[in-house]
Amino acid sequence: MKHVFIINPVSGKGHALEFIGEIENYFKINGGDYEIIKTERISHATEIAKEYCEKYQEVTIYSVGGDGTMKEILDGIQENAIMCVIPGGTGNDFYKSIDKRKSEIAQIVKDSIEGSIEYVDYGTLNGTSKFLNICSFGLDADINVYACNEAKKNTNIPNSMVYAYSALKVGLHPSTYHMKGIVDGREIEDEILLFAISNGKFYGGMFMPAPMADIQDGNLDVCYFKNKMTLLRIVHLILKYTKGKHLQEKECEFFNAKRIELSFDRTISYQIDGENGTLDHCVVEVHPKAMRLKVPKGRIINK
Repeated sequence: MKHVFIINPVSGKGHALEFIGEIENYFKINGGDYEIIKTERISHATEIAKEYCEKYQEVTIYSVGGDGTMKEILDGIQENAIMCVIPGGTGNDFYKSIDKRKSEIAQIVKDSIEGSIEYVDYGTLNGTSKFLNICSFGLDADINVYACNEAKKNTNIPNSMVYAYSALKVGLHPSTYHMKGIVDGREIEDEILLFAISNGKFYGGMFMPAPMADIQDGNLDVCYFKNKMTLLRIVHLILKYTKGKHLQEKECEFFNAKRIELSFDRTISYQIDGENGTLDHCVVEVHPKAMRLKVPKGRIINK
């Protein structure tokens, strides 16, 4: 089996680079065919994943970085490949759905390489852009845009506080949108503050939109907030949102779905596994157990 480690050198303000020595030590001791490749530009991880999937019949591709690096690899990976996520980013949100242990880098590397294979769901946005963790629109996407474009570049803000700081800055002046949608054939319409479609449990470094999410159940978990509320109420709900305690609030709608088609009254920000963009219409679908994911040794996902 070929092991390919794709490392984003800027993930986690350089944290991803700290895994290189332990990867080399593991294979020096245990043997095996491996390569370490650093990304050099946007979408480079997608190109690398495609290249090695075409070159080898069986290959394990490791994403060493944040959710954005993982998303790029996911877009380039093919059915003959196994994917593995190593938490080298700022929030490492998807990784929290498969392993919450606070391990040393050497242990993370060992457990990842020696992990077990699981078949998991993934989602697509408009048929082509894949996600393992989440696709969301509105306030939370605006927070992610600010985090990526402003907060992460501020060396005075610790990695652990980047998203909290961004939530405070953006949340004081939220935008709202009129949304129409078709969810598994059922029509919905509302004024919204944010709209989150989850496969994993966590995102944004601090938010928990779908505490019951299961990456093997063949469904996506949908959560959205209606907009008619005061700023104080928004702050109250966001605090609950960070703990997954928001589902029973009157402004929150929550349900499972396999296909979601959405239209907005104007262009809206979205984020898909940490990658940002804008749109006014989209289709999001789940692909049940369509990907092989190597999870850390000793872990049972969704538990």
